[in-house]
Amino acid sequence: MNIAQRDHQNAVSWIEGEIKNMIRDLGKTNASAAATSCVTLAFMLRVIDDNEHRRFRARIDEIYSNYNASPVTAA
Repeated sequence: MNIAQRDHQNAVSWIEGEIKNMIRDLGKTNASAAATSCVTLAFMLRVIDDNEHRRFRARIDEIYSNYNASPVTAA
């Protein structure tokens, strides 16, 4: 594995971990802040490409959309 591949794998693992934390913290203030920051930073450092950036952002948005649509939060 070369350095670029290692950096990419580290970034993806970091993002996945922060998304898991975000899911655990849904409903709390700024629950997505760390996950969103990780995605943005990884993209700015060019360790994830534009497609991955969009995919992670869409995933975060989808998690929030599902959370906001759930009947439990509507009560």
